[in-house]
Amino acid sequence: MMYKKILFKDAFQSLGGSLGRFIGIMLLMMVSAFAFIGLKMAGPDMRTSAQNFYNQTNLADMNVLTNYGLDAGDVAKINQQARHAQVEYSYLQDTTIKNHKNVIRIFSLSQSISKPELLSGHLPKRNNEIVLSNLQKNKYKIGQKIILNNYQLLKNSKFKIVGFVRPSDYTDKTNIGQTNIGAGQLDEIAYVRKNAFRSKNYQIAKIRFEKSKKMDSFSDTYQDFVDTKKKSLEENLKKRAVQKNSTLQSQITQNQQKLDLAKMNGINVVSAQPNLDRQKSLFKQLGPVNYVINDRKADSGYATFYSNAEKIELITNIFPVFLFAVAALVSLTAMTRFIDDQRQNIGVLRALGYTKFDACLKFVVYSLIASIIGVAIGSIGGFLWLPKIIFNSYTSNLTLTNFKAGFSWYYLFLTFLIAILCTTIAALIQLVFVLRQKPSELLLPKAPKNGSHIWLEKIQPLWNRLNFNYKVTIRNIFRYKVKMLMTILGVAGCTGLLIMGFGIKDSLVGISHKQYGEITKYDIIAIQKSNLKSSEKDKLEKVLSSNQIKSHTPIYLQQLTKRMDNTEQSIFLLVPQDSSQFDKYFVLKNRKSQKKIELKNNTVVISEKLAKLLNAHPGGRITLKQNDGKNISLKVGQICEMYMGHYILMNMATYNKYFHKKVRFNSQLIKTNASNQNKEVARKLLKTQAIQSVNLNTSNKKIIDNLVQSMNKVMFLLIALAALLAVIVIFTLTSANLEERTREISTVKVLGFFNNEVTMYIYRETIILSIIGILVGFLIGNWLHSFIIDNLAPLNMMFDPRMLWTNYLLSALIPIVITLVLSYFVYRKIKDIDMLKALQAVD
Repeated sequence: MMYKKILFKDAFQSLGGSLGRFIGIMLLMMVSAFAFIGLKMAGPDMRTSAQNFYNQTNLADMNVLTNYGLDAGDVAKINQQARHAQVEYSYLQDTTIKNHKNVIRIFSLSQSISKPELLSGHLPKRNNEIVLSNLQKNKYKIGQKIILNNYQLLKNSKFKIVGFVRPSDYTDKTNIGQTNIGAGQLDEIAYVRKNAFRSKNYQIAKIRFEKSKKMDSFSDTYQDFVDTKKKSLEENLKKRAVQKNSTLQSQITQNQQKLDLAKMNGINVVSAQPNLDRQKSLFKQLGPVNYVINDRKADSGYATFYSNAEKIELITNIFPVFLFAVAALVSLTAMTRFIDDQRQNIGVLRALGYTKFDACLKFVVYSLIASIIGVAIGSIGGFLWLPKIIFNSYTSNLTLTNFKAGFSWYYLFLTFLIAILCTTIAALIQLVFVLRQKPSELLLPKAPKNGSHIWLEKIQPLWNRLNFNYKVTIRNIFRYKVKMLMTILGVAGCTGLLIMGFGIKDSLVGISHKQYGEITKYDIIAIQKSNLKSSEKDKLEKVLSSNQIKSHTPIYLQQLTKRMDNTEQSIFLLVPQDSSQFDKYFVLKNRKSQKKIELKNNTVVISEKLAKLLNAHPGGRITLKQNDGKNISLKVGQICEMYMGHYILMNMATYNKYFHKKVRFNSQLIKTNASNQNKEVARKLLKTQAIQSVNLNTSNKKIIDNLVQSMNKVMFLLIALAALLAVIVIFTLTSANLEERTREISTVKVLGFFNNEVTMYIYRETIILSIIGILVGFLIGNWLHSFIIDNLAPLNMMFDPRMLWTNYLLSALIPIVITLVLSYFVYRKIKDIDMLKALQAVD
């Protein structure tokens, strides 16, 4: 067994004898394993972490709300429909805190469904105690007392803060939800005891199905299950709404008739008149009975997290594949060169009677150790570090914090297998060809490839102008075609990944300004109530003519729907009163040509993302569903640039043609004099009682900015990985090139070349091949960017598909700078070469 020990000793000594190559291969496997495992585990870890929080708080699958409250009949109907489910009924009150303008939504504390997670203090034990969302812990302190301005549904107006909680169904820090008081946006969430309310009817029903508890909340199976239950409940509650509306209107009519009859008979009706007036006023204020059923996606935080967890897997299916492909090419090149460098030692072993396996042992040990160490270090970071960074990036604007790192034997073994294929198996394949030769042939140096004419020599005007050094460099490049190909592909892969990362980052950054700076010019959209009183119209007109408002224009707004990619998408139909002035509020233009679009008769303008999803083109038709369930077919005239939401725009004549009725304008597009006045204007609009709801563009912009900010952090991480890969690739190829060409370098030095001339003699090839690789990488990166941008954005958003010239510049500079920095390393290595030792005869 002594000879085996010698072989193993020789194998381990080879690690130090070719340290640069060994470190390069190890780092390649480490970065590849880190990226592959980390990105593959990011999506599952994100879902698992969120799923644990949802299970812990028993988050509701659906919530049912109504504008009149849930009476005993509603409760019975919901219980009947929600068989095999937990149902909990709660109260809520939207109000404001005294001396504060922020709107707070107060819930009755849930006992079993959608429970808030207690973070500090204790839950309310008395009717005058309250817990606030942990987002408010910097504004308020435990023990502090607050006074509510409106508390019609509550027994008390003064509450003592006793703790802070993390709401399970409101996880977005910036977009909590909408309301019809204050500025129309919720700012805070709070909880009190159920007995603290004095409302006759419940305001919300929370439903948690027993079957869904065993499902993955982020799976298609779960969503299909909830959608089926939601549709069934919607159909039943829609019938109940018709019944209740009929009953309510009948009651008002009967009471009015009784009152009129009493007046005719001379009966005193002073006490009955106010009750009837209140009944009419309530009906006018609240409108017809309406039920709203929300699933978990109604929480914008849940919807954003769901989308991010899904979209990260798109990146994981592309980025690590290219990363490992580049690593495989470079590792194959490095191992092939190592074997060629050691062919004489292989010949010695074979001549001494060692088996072919013995001759292969050094390379198997060398590659296995490099792979195992690299994958081991990379997998630790991949399992523990990278998914957490991605989770924290995507949840920076959410309240979710309980990350739980997972582990997968499948991905670990798969990574080891790929790493061994890239190194050990690649080495064994090369050894098969080497060991076919006789030991006597292996003992001699490998015959250099014969020089030959290259096609560039045929271009005489160019070739004759090249000096000797450049002619030698170009001949050497074409002489070693495999090395040329591997270097070009290695650099091209790194450059392509850099372009993809920089391109996606820029595609995200620009959309917020483009949408709410160049396209959407209005600040507020206010949706009016129907059948306004003259006093309400006067109040509204007074606010609209105030000095806080720069200008406004009436529009008709209607919501249409279309099922796309198994999801019901909302599409907003806009009809301006004055089409000639519409571009002051909404700029319609073609994204590619930047030409402005006018609203013409008989055709509609649709947003670009909608056109893409429906595969619609100018001159074609699209079919959408109206609120009454009927379909409407519209002819497309133009496609406009739009990054947020789905829109259809038409003029009044086109609306009259397709809908067979005149336009009744129901909304206002409003431009304020200053963006910091938007919330104040929104409060004044809602106070008029003429406005049903308002939507502020500052809130919409914040949603996009938050999404972009979280995705940008992930893009920076991918760019860093691609840059690190570029360093390792160029370092590995350079090290291998130097080690295999030591005799050639020594010969050139003996001939009288200076060290800097020898450096350029060798490194000029690397520079030229790197430049070619960068140009090829431009094509790869452009394709990767285009593919990911088309698939990364949510269904109701579009990222900017343009590629900026700065992306190409930055992506080229990184490998160029790395190449130039490594030239100093080459210079030092060449300077230290022992020429006599390198030129010793081997025979």
